[in-house]
Amino acid sequence: MGRPLMEWLEARTSVHGLGAGMPRATEVVSLAAAVGRTLAIPVHSLTALPSFASSAMDGWAVNGEEPWLLGQPILAGDPPATEPLAPGTARPIATGGCVPAGTHGILRSEHGVVGRADAAGRATLTRSALAGADEPAAGEHVRARGEECGLDELMLEPGCLLTAPRVALAAVTGHDSLTVTTTPTVELLLLGTEVIESGIPGRGQVRDAYSPEFPALLTGLGVHVSALRRLPDDLDQTTAAIRSSTGALVISTGGSARGPADHVRAALAALGATVLIDGVRMRPGHPVMVARLADGRLMLCLPGNPLAAMLVLASLGMPLIDGMLGRPLATLGRVALAHDVANLSGSTRLVAYRLTEEGAVPTARQGSGMLRGLAEADGVAVVPPGGACAPEPVATLPLPW
Repeated sequence: MGRPLMEWLEARTSVHGLGAGMPRATEVVSLAAAVGRTLAIPVHSLTALPSFASSAMDGWAVNGEEPWLLGQPILAGDPPATEPLAPGTARPIATGGCVPAGTHGILRSEHGVVGRADAAGRATLTRSALAGADEPAAGEHVRARGEECGLDELMLEPGCLLTAPRVALAAVTGHDSLTVTTTPTVELLLLGTEVIESGIPGRGQVRDAYSPEFPALLTGLGVHVSALRRLPDDLDQTTAAIRSSTGALVISTGGSARGPADHVRAALAALGATVLIDGVRMRPGHPVMVARLADGRLMLCLPGNPLAAMLVLASLGMPLIDGMLGRPLATLGRVALAHDVANLSGSTRLVAYRLTEEGAVPTARQGSGMLRGLAEADGVAVVPPGGACAPEPVATLPLPW
């Protein structure tokens, strides 16, 4: 009798740890190439933000009581004023302009009225009817130096995904490049004599459900698909393909069960690999395996049924890749159920659902060999053994699509 199947939550944590234990390289990339990459070292601010007191809107920098005698305009990009703003004066200022010393506050453009210039060409500013009697308050509409951050503050933690806002933050705090984790390579082995690449399958055949989307899906997770090979259900060819693989991670589909045409387990044994996870208490997808190859690389063996394979990839493939990239394990979400969801098995049940006004409702057609229910879904609920009762919330699985 084999070892007991691993619990689903334990498997997620375990594969993330396995990925985190793999060697990682780093590289320096320009900001333009950083979006979507994983940060490898902390990012600290190289300047205060803003680095000078600036106007938060178009208007006038004022000091003292009205009427204010108008001075020269201040535009964004102008050098700082050499003289403080004198009492009883104002200067037009654009958003982002450098606020002169002595400024009480910024009177916004719609709250001021400029009078006619006198014979000497001097104009005055007064408050409009829209403005309050004490507007602007002290410091109003002025972005103080260091309001967002000071010098050498921690901006980004290592392991974070570099989204567009995070790269923008690195830019405005003075960075021109970032150190990121080098993209790991992944090799795909698609197993199954019955699988055809194109066209309408005949009797005994099925269409390849993986090669059209797996490369793009995996690329979106932060890895590079270095090879994709299709193999029949043959022990020698399976063994040879694993032996010749070069990806830091090998992902196979099919052949992970114990049927007469399933050869992955025997191929791993022939190659001296160590099976670290041999089945997980999850439905669908329980015949998943994770192995360490003789040279230290990892192999994730997905089931052959398409729904099972895709939910195993989301359940275990994502945490494994996140670990390889140095990212934290993604937290589970929560969703309220519209109806009770049964689970009479002793395994975690992954249930595709659609969101309605009443809550999450399971989609139809969720057999392990079906994809229609998942294609129609807004998410996947994690239903524990024994089931879940509405309207209590249940965990949801982070999805890579």
